[in-house]
Amino acid sequence: MFLYPRIVLGLLLAAGSLSSSCARLKRGPVGFWSRNRYGRSGDQRHGPWRGYFDTEEKRLANQGRYRHGRTVGRWRYYSPTGQLERTERYHRRPAGQVTLAYYHPNGQLSKRGQALYRSEPTVMRFFWFGEWQCYAPDGRSLPAEYYQNGHQVPTPTTTAE
Repeated sequence: MFLYPRIVLGLLLAAGSLSSSCARLKRGPVGFWSRNRYGRSGDQRHGPWRGYFDTEEKRLANQGRYRHGRTVGRWRYYSPTGQLERTERYHRRPAGQVTLAYYHPNGQLSKRGQALYRSEPTVMRFFWFGEWQCYAPDGRSLPAEYYQNGHQVPTPTTTAE
C-alpha cells in the first residue's frame, strides 16, 4: 500500500534527471525520418528539410526534400506571415523540369506552369517555358501567358514538321 507512491516518486525523479541530462547533450538527428540532415560525406543535404525565418524555428520559410544534394519532390515556400507563396514540384524525367504554382495573398492560385531548373555555382534559375495558366485573386481564369527560354512571348510558337 505504501510501496506504490514510492515507486511513482522514484520513476518521476529518474525521468526528470534523465530528461535534464538529455537536454544537455546536443545530439544530431536520429533516424531516416529526421529533418535537416547531411549525407555521409557531410556536404550534401539529404532527406526532409525545413527552413525557417527565425532561429527559434517558429516561422516556417520552406519545406521539401533533398536527395544527395539535389532538390526532389514537392517543395512549399511561405511568406513571413505564414501564407503559402509558391510550390515547386521537381520531376524525375525530363531532368531539371519543374512545375511551379504561385499564389495570391488570399491563398488563391495565381499562376501555374512549367520551367527548367538550372543550378550554377553562384545562382539558381528557372527558365519558364510553354503555356502558363493565370488566375485572378477571386479564382477567375485569365488569359494564358506563353514563355520561351524564360522570356514571355506574345503567342505560342509552333514548330513546322
